[in-house]
Amino acid sequence: MAYKARNDQNLCLSVAIIVRNEADVIIESIESVRAIADEIVVLDTGSNDQTIKVAEQHGARVVEYEWTDDFSAARNRLISECRGRWILWLDAGESLVSESAPLLRICIDQEAETRRAYLALIDMPSAVKGGSNEQVAQLRLMPNCEQLRFENRIRETLLPSLARAGMELSTAPAMIRRHARHNEIARKVRAAQRDLRLIGMDPAAHESSCMLIAKGEALSNLDRHEEARAVFRQAIEIAKNGSADMLSAYYGLLTTHEADPPKIQMDVCMEALEVFPLDSQLLCALGNYLQAQNRFELAARAFASAVEHGQINIQVWHLAEIIEIANVCWSITLQLLGDTDKATSVLEEALARHTTSERLRRRLIELYVKIGEGEQAIPLVDDLPMDEDAKAAMKSAVCGAAQAASGDWLAALGNLQSAYLAGCLEPLCLRGLAVTLMSNGQVDEADPVLRQWQEVEPENPEPVLYLDAIKKQFIVQQATEAICTDIAPVQFDLKNVQDTGGHMGTRWHRIDPAAGVLHTDCPQMPVIVQTSTADQSVGSSSLNLPCK
Repeated sequence: MAYKARNDQNLCLSVAIIVRNEADVIIESIESVRAIADEIVVLDTGSNDQTIKVAEQHGARVVEYEWTDDFSAARNRLISECRGRWILWLDAGESLVSESAPLLRICIDQEAETRRAYLALIDMPSAVKGGSNEQVAQLRLMPNCEQLRFENRIRETLLPSLARAGMELSTAPAMIRRHARHNEIARKVRAAQRDLRLIGMDPAAHESSCMLIAKGEALSNLDRHEEARAVFRQAIEIAKNGSADMLSAYYGLLTTHEADPPKIQMDVCMEALEVFPLDSQLLCALGNYLQAQNRFELAARAFASAVEHGQINIQVWHLAEIIEIANVCWSITLQLLGDTDKATSVLEEALARHTTSERLRRRLIELYVKIGEGEQAIPLVDDLPMDEDAKAAMKSAVCGAAQAASGDWLAALGNLQSAYLAGCLEPLCLRGLAVTLMSNGQVDEADPVLRQWQEVEPENPEPVLYLDAIKKQFIVQQATEAICTDIAPVQFDLKNVQDTGGHMGTRWHRIDPAAGVLHTDCPQMPVIVQTSTADQSVGSSSLNLPCK
């Protein structure tokens, strides 16, 4: 079918945004595209705040529209208002990343073909501090032609009309960043309730794998996991084998099992791997499930496969740093197996490939410290995103933590306290200082440091374990003093810390329900305590649902 322009267009690029009560975020969206857009058109679906006024003040042309419970209808209405030859779609609160804006405009002016529509990479900030962002490629740049229309009340898509028009799909050099508010629980609940209502208005929704996935995700976000599980199973049954929809449905299904025993999770993961044997996220999930069962050799193989052969479907939500995370998990599993040399080489080789990865750099610093090679860790600090004063404090912390790892407690205390007083609140410093203080019998001084560490890393179980041990030691001391009039000072026993509740044998397992699509990052590892169980932390494995 030949391309047919919608209007006699003299403008090149229209940016289209649908809004309702978005006065607090619409400015950021508009400003991110102002330099490359020939016009910015905002469709307001019934705002009762200052959205319309703010949008107009910042140069957008606003069209008011009566909401009809149909996202496709709203988008198609907005298409009719756009005069540019190309339309770039943003959701309210999204911003075109500044580095990609000029590249996108060059692409549109010089390379884009009207027989194609283009994917852009959508980037979502992590809900967990230190976690990986999530990403997905979505169709966001389209030629303004009569053949292209959106379909579906929710999860609206151009793909069917694109296929009917005989047009192709390509990728554009664009990254669009979502607002962090998409991680807010209350927002997810409201969106889930809305989606269930709109899906219920479509009698054919049960025949679409896309709609079933949307329903399953909505049910999961409302904690209706049994119902969600059944819906994801329906989606898997009707999705095209090996398709992005099938993979999304498996990710969703795994999410509904995240509170179940690892064996059940692993069975579902293995079923998915039969269809997607090289999917990086599934391989990382498998590694975590195996690790939780103390099957470390098999877990190491799974992580190694993710690193060496893993693939990512860019049209399904995935962790932006999944390969770096796989390397970290592989390294930690090798440490659990006692192969520190291989664990070190895995991180060194990974950092050589991913030279800008802060995650890998920090993990390698920690590993060097753990094995008492602080001098190798020091140069790595120079490339961390810190000012010079913070780097100097971090280097003192590295020296102190390495000394503590070697049992040189007095020297360690000096360096760690110096770093701490200089404002270093890095986990490496807080962990090292807390353990050094406890080893010197200064339990009262260690308590506030542990609580700061807990604030910095709320998902890490280590500071909780240490605090629980301090509390139990205090209770024992009080009971003893009640029956003894003359008692020797109680020494803090580091072994008791490791055996305190929370450990399952020689390791712990945590699940992060607020993490990304497939969160496989591992908790920070103890680098001070010199026993066989000190480093046996297990990566979390949780699958989160794609955000609308």
